[in-house]
Amino acid sequence: MKNIHKVWLYFVLGIVLMGGAYVYLDKIYFAPATDFRVVSSTDKKAQNGIDEFTFVGSADGERIYSHDKEYMALVNPESVKIYRAGKPNDAISIKLDGKKVSLFEWLDDRNLAVVALYGGETPHTVEFKQFNPEMTDHMSGTEIEKLPENSRITSIVYSTATNVIYMKVRVGPNAYRIYRTDANYDTRRIYVQATDVGRIAVLYDEDVFFYDNLRTGDIYTYTDATGSWRIINPPGRYLLIGLSDNKDIYIAKVNEKNEALAISVGRLGVGFKEELILPTPLSMDKLTVESAQKMIKEHEKK
Repeated sequence: MKNIHKVWLYFVLGIVLMGGAYVYLDKIYFAPATDFRVVSSTDKKAQNGIDEFTFVGSADGERIYSHDKEYMALVNPESVKIYRAGKPNDAISIKLDGKKVSLFEWLDDRNLAVVALYGGETPHTVEFKQFNPEMTDHMSGTEIEKLPENSRITSIVYSTATNVIYMKVRVGPNAYRIYRTDANYDTRRIYVQATDVGRIAVLYDEDVFFYDNLRTGDIYTYTDATGSWRIINPPGRYLLIGLSDNKDIYIAKVNEKNEALAISVGRLGVGFKEELILPTPLSMDKLTVESAQKMIKEHEKK
């Protein structure tokens, strides 16, 4: 009888210990580290409104968060510091070598940042870097040489499934060039039918590039596999708003001042349908895919 009691006692103790171990692993060991605490004199809310951030030393700069809020970059033209959730004393400073930052972005689906640098001792060269905070050798990238002085990368778009990135490089007032690079950093210029390039975009799963011409009001696609291009907008002046996650193309009909008059939605090979006429002309600066979707939904409810 005593042996039976001992067996039951050991069984119960085993269950308790296993339960305690599970709670520890679930709540502590495997708990997501989402609380940044970087000590300084002032607290400010993070952009997502749920975390509080404080900083060691100067808090000057723009705070840019990775897609899962695991990392935060404190960015200004002269410096970039990367902070990781739960490790306030392990900030990583990106080496700029005397250059300035013209662009910093985290990719939408992974903890990988892109950094564009210009100026310094090589004013005719811009650098495009990818920064992985989880790798020992954090930086890798490419250079674009023989550019006009103080040229700079002003925007990038990336096709996540094909590992292709297109870069818009400002080479003078209202003058831009487009460069393409891939996973092997094979970088080359793409000759496009515009110098006054506005917005750029690329399909997430295909190497098909989109851009517009601010001077003529035309929207183009470029397919790298064939080197072919074509105008995709209906007759009239149109500018690119952007692409949605499901590959819908959002464009705006514009006047001679490039103010939006109406919003159309379409797809390659299908065409476009005008979804909304705007009550008053709207600056393109205020139009994004998200804002266009919201306005169209509100219009449909009326």
